[in-house]
Amino acid sequence: MKIIHSRYFPGAKGIFRYDIVYLFVVFFIFFIFWSVLGVSDLFDRGRIQQFDESILIALRHADDMHQLRGPDWLKDFMRDVTALGGAPVLILISLGVIGYLILQKSYRSLALVIIATVSGLLMSLILKFYFIRPRPEVVPHLMTETTPSFPSGHSMMSAVIYFTLAALLTRLETSNKIRIYTISLTLFVVFIVGISRVFLGVHYPTDVLGGWTFGLFWAMLCWYLARYLQRQGAIEEPELEYESEYEAETT
Repeated sequence: MKIIHSRYFPGAKGIFRYDIVYLFVVFFIFFIFWSVLGVSDLFDRGRIQQFDESILIALRHADDMHQLRGPDWLKDFMRDVTALGGAPVLILISLGVIGYLILQKSYRSLALVIIATVSGLLMSLILKFYFIRPRPEVVPHLMTETTPSFPSGHSMMSAVIYFTLAALLTRLETSNKIRIYTISLTLFVVFIVGISRVFLGVHYPTDVLGGWTFGLFWAMLCWYLARYLQRQGAIEEPELEYESEYEAETT
């Protein structure tokens, strides 16, 4: 894997890396999809509601809306998966990383994690109480939730925290395979957390889509902030494989 570069644009070195482009493309897809839904909502507000409700209903048995379509273990599986985006798990993971960074005396990286987490949480709450969208009522909830529905806090905060941590890991990793694996695994975890919210009936699909979009946007800001800190020497940046290849090509 090499840097996307050109002899005419040497400043592109270290900026347009595939891991960053990968995250940007994913965010762009979500943003476009959400924009299309948002535009259609302006013309017909009931259309979005109908779209959301049809998916929720399709996931349940017609004769018993308390039961998910699929194997008997699916309900418990979704409850376990959704915990990955819940406050207790995210707090424990964040505290574990904070403790590690303190021991490593990586105080600026520590500040990045704290700022991303706290600001992401505040943005999630602001958006929820700005839109004040009611929770779905077309199907029974398979777990208790009390806050407004849009955007999905689990989807948004899992994206913010997991991608912020992935940004730090990939900035310090020298193996390209591990960097791509880290990003892909993070995408998968964030994806299944969001999907679980729909299966449990506590969010509309567009709530989850909105959470993914806002969360990925915030994660991208943190991603570039981590890159900026590296350039300032706040976060150590190893000599990467593809940088060596680039230097070999230009000498």
